[in-house]
Amino acid sequence: MPGFLKKLEVFCRKLMFRIIAPGVSAANVLPSLPDGTAIDRVLIMRQDRIGDMIMTLPLLRKLREIHPGLSITVVASESNSIILKYEKDISVITYEKSPGRFIRSLLAARNFMPDAVVDMHMHDSTTSFIYATFSGAKWKLHIDRENRLPFNIRVKAARDGHIMDAFSGLLSGLGKKIETEELVRKISLSDIETDFAERFWNGLDAVPEDCIAINISAGGENRWWGSDRYREVCRGIMSLGMKPLILYTPEHKKRASTIAIPEAAALLSPLTPTVLHVAALIRNIRLLVSPDTSIIHLAAASGIPVVGMYLPFDPTLPKWYPWRVSSRILVSEDHRSLGSIRSDVVISSVREILEDGRGIQ
Repeated sequence: MPGFLKKLEVFCRKLMFRIIAPGVSAANVLPSLPDGTAIDRVLIMRQDRIGDMIMTLPLLRKLREIHPGLSITVVASESNSIILKYEKDISVITYEKSPGRFIRSLLAARNFMPDAVVDMHMHDSTTSFIYATFSGAKWKLHIDRENRLPFNIRVKAARDGHIMDAFSGLLSGLGKKIETEELVRKISLSDIETDFAERFWNGLDAVPEDCIAINISAGGENRWWGSDRYREVCRGIMSLGMKPLILYTPEHKKRASTIAIPEAAALLSPLTPTVLHVAALIRNIRLLVSPDTSIIHLAAASGIPVVGMYLPFDPTLPKWYPWRVSSRILVSEDHRSLGSIRSDVVISSVREILEDGRGIQ
């Protein structure tokens, strides 16, 4: 049944695109909104990964600051919408793949009556184009790439540098330049998440500032690094006078328990119901070690240094490295796994960051 629903959803979107696209003209493509254009409501397309939303959020906050009174609604995915849960000034439309719910979300976009729609994807998205057109927005913004979809604003944003440069450049197409200095980056949390973290830390003889978190969960098996290596890193962290904290998703609890053995002297994090609980748990830790995953961006948003382990398969990957935070990037020589990254190199990278920061006694 799930496979059938997926095929039905894809078919419906393709059919809708074929109906809509021929009637949309982008003959007069502009690089940004015309000078003096008033905008009251903007629809942001961000129906993708959690990490993308984490990095986009501070730009949305800045957008409201430089456009006073601007109403922002974000089309988010079921997974990344949680990042906006406590953002009082940003509304959310959740993109869902079942045909009925998809239609309801399109109607919600239409009822919002945006003046402009900004597709934050750096590639063509048929789904984004359908929302943009169905919403009735006069202005439809996309980054200026080799695209086939008829958006009528094509913003020339940075091709080099970090992806945040491209994101901020694209949103600057709404008429006012977005500066990326002094952005408010931390994720908004409630007492539920902060109390959860406080209960954990109050039950230990360690404080977050003396802990280094090691995240073991990151997507597919090709990003699994191996229990023995994680235990070696735990011992290395202890030798630096720090306490290791193992982070994991629920399905990796057993694996995490094999790492946090008495010999490795590692703390085992509690099960975290949501990514917001993870954010609260790590907010004041000293450093994060992790394979490539959204937790790296979560840590960077709180100013936490990162030792990141990456696969080399994507030439654009440097655009997505930790942004404006002390970091060491370790890239595997093996396209199939992280296996070529040695534990002693990870420990050395941790030491370097600590020595560059507050120092090791």
